[in-house]
Amino acid sequence: MRRIILYAALLALLPAAAGAQTTVSDWMGRSATFEEGKADSSGVAISYHTAGEGPLVIFVHSIFGPWFDFRHQMVALTETHQVVSMSTRGTDRSDKPEGVEHYASARIADDINAIIDHFGEETATVVGQDSGGLHAWHFAMTNPERTAGLISLGSVHPAGLIRELIDNEAQQQSTQFQNNMLQNPQAGEQLAGFISGGQMNPDDAEDIAELRRDALSRMEVESIVNFYKANWPRPPVTTETEGFGFKLGEFPPVEAPTLFIYGQNSGPFKPQTLNNMWEWVDGPLTVHVLPGVGHGPHTEAPEFVTPRIVEWLTTGR
Repeated sequence: MRRIILYAALLALLPAAAGAQTTVSDWMGRSATFEEGKADSSGVAISYHTAGEGPLVIFVHSIFGPWFDFRHQMVALTETHQVVSMSTRGTDRSDKPEGVEHYASARIADDINAIIDHFGEETATVVGQDSGGLHAWHFAMTNPERTAGLISLGSVHPAGLIRELIDNEAQQQSTQFQNNMLQNPQAGEQLAGFISGGQMNPDDAEDIAELRRDALSRMEVESIVNFYKANWPRPPVTTETEGFGFKLGEFPPVEAPTLFIYGQNSGPFKPQTLNNMWEWVDGPLTVHVLPGVGHGPHTEAPEFVTPRIVEWLTTGR
């Protein structure tokens, strides 16, 4: 298996000290300290960072955005909630099982369930962005009894994605990266070279840049490739194509209250993927579309996203 080594290769392979703490700050300069731990998911260790007390909120990060990319929301929510930001399998200090089957959304749902059990709770609100948002949708669909709420930041319902990939040329063109992951035998090597070739987020403050370099040094590029192989609808997409575990018409409805915040300039998901989202959500659905914002509203517009999430969680939505 290929491993991205950005710096300090030997140090990157050493296990984290139990209970290691990391302090992160939000865009307003407020900070909170998060303690690292691990939950067992049927023998797969899932690393997480946690702080706060109250109802459980679990953050599921993107393909390239480690656990602390939700810092603008996490810091605020520690005042009222138990915040847990997981590192999905294949990333950071979580285990990295070999094989495509280990990276299906159903396995990430198992990991979310393991975290809920680990903290002795029955339910959690699940927050996700990018791949994490797609995993969050899947969890809410397949584990309604454990989903107190769903918050998707820029990641559309997978049924909307499949539908638009059938004949929406703009959506088809926007998924060349994903198709390369599916079809190119050298995709992992190319991805490793891309990541190690430069800083992923040039606007990072130095402390966040250091955390990002450290986290990316432990990422298995094959886990990224395997995520797409296990979940992404393979072209040419038709009504019979499966994606994220289901075909069109087979997705279970989301029963939990759902908050969806989308940047109108999103690259991966064109606006048409939002159409008729309510058909797949039986619970209360709130949709915000933010003009001038891209695929990452949690980092691009925290001044809107954070207070909206806090309000939605604490005032009955």
